[in-house]
Amino acid sequence: MNTYDVIVIGAGPGGYVAAIRAAQRGAKTAVVERGALGGVCLNIGCIPTKTLIHTAALYHKLQQAKEYGLLLDGLKLDMKQLLERKEKVVGLNTQGIQGLLKANGIDLYQGQASLPEAGKVRVNDTELGTQKVIIATGGRPAQLPGFEFDGKVVIGSTDALSLKRIPESVAIIGAGAIGAEFASIWNAFGAKVTLIEMMPTVLPRSDEEVAAVLGRVYKKRGVDVRTGTTVSKIERTASGATLHLEGKRPGCIETELVLVAIGVQCNSELVAENPALGIKLGKRGGIQVNESLETDLPGVYAVGDVIDRSWLAHGASAEGIVAATNCTGGSAQMDYRVLPACNFTDPELAGVGLTETQAKEQGYETKVGRFLFAANGRAHTIGSSEGMVKIIGDLKTDEILGVHILGPEAGEMIATAALAMRMEATVEEIATTIHTHPTLSEALWEAAQDYYGQGIHTRPTTGKTKKN
Repeated sequence: MNTYDVIVIGAGPGGYVAAIRAAQRGAKTAVVERGALGGVCLNIGCIPTKTLIHTAALYHKLQQAKEYGLLLDGLKLDMKQLLERKEKVVGLNTQGIQGLLKANGIDLYQGQASLPEAGKVRVNDTELGTQKVIIATGGRPAQLPGFEFDGKVVIGSTDALSLKRIPESVAIIGAGAIGAEFASIWNAFGAKVTLIEMMPTVLPRSDEEVAAVLGRVYKKRGVDVRTGTTVSKIERTASGATLHLEGKRPGCIETELVLVAIGVQCNSELVAENPALGIKLGKRGGIQVNESLETDLPGVYAVGDVIDRSWLAHGASAEGIVAATNCTGGSAQMDYRVLPACNFTDPELAGVGLTETQAKEQGYETKVGRFLFAANGRAHTIGSSEGMVKIIGDLKTDEILGVHILGPEAGEMIATAALAMRMEATVEEIATTIHTHPTLSEALWEAAQDYYGQGIHTRPTTGKTKKN
């Protein structure tokens, strides 16, 4: 029987990163993967969707090519070529992970893993010994009772990534990251999109004010946004389906395709199928872990979607590093306070820290600075001036509690805010840091200036400038 110091189950962004870090720390390491390297994120999630989103954003902008001084005739979408490019991008990344595992001396086992008992991992019919285990089995699209995927009329995100044509009409149930991103893609490509969300705004985990702005952008672009609305019934028809809606925007809609995008569920069957292990699961099926990401069974750790925490690929990777450090003799903890997130809609919506509502719920007396990209020169040069930056601070100390950005390259800009929060910076320290002109990042500086009532390109509301 082959034995290891660490065996990682799952080679997604949490698993393969954990394996590499464990190997870097001197552990004899193995990875078990039942599917493709890279997990959901690389194969049927982050990377392929962002490939489609990039093309959709280009297509949307090129439709206004004349405004940019470009004369284009016959612009059209080649879906076959787009899907081929998506597969090429995925393939390159998969090969990269395989190369990294080999370079770090990590053994790869392909197959279904199980945990028969502490210290053992079974892969198909092969039994392996190990001192420590890191479970990184991820998650999968959640299904809505009565709206099970059939691959034709009702689909999930995996099916959506392989569609060989753009539907004439599509109803998306759920306006979280998956639903909102596909709304951007299909809207840009000319489909009639209805976006249905039971919460008051699209992207309900985001700051409400900023998410509401995105909702207005969608409506302006022709998306039928129905927030505060639920689907009570589906009737399949010869041309697709009829959805019966209740709530703020009730009624019936006819659609060719229905995308169910209500979230992700944990792949925790590995634990659920063997309760004798004593590893506890939460109400939503997530594996419960402590601050070190260790389960109730000593020596067994868990990271990523399967622990039902961040639901972010980079969150899983950060957890993987923490778990690998701890199971190889180190001492590390996750800092979820400064875990940024980005929804790759068009425009992008990114955030780090608390929303304004969350800050107030936690007892903070808050102060807010805002800046619109409509007043940013760089945003106009690239033709993307929709959106805003919002900084939330503690009124007593000016410590940054949260930053939320809706606009071009928001996912890149949010890293600056995360770094500032990690260093426990104040809003003043951003306001007194000179930013390059003309850049999108100036919007962050302007929001910090507005926090003190001294925004340069923000029109004063009182006619007087506040002294700092």
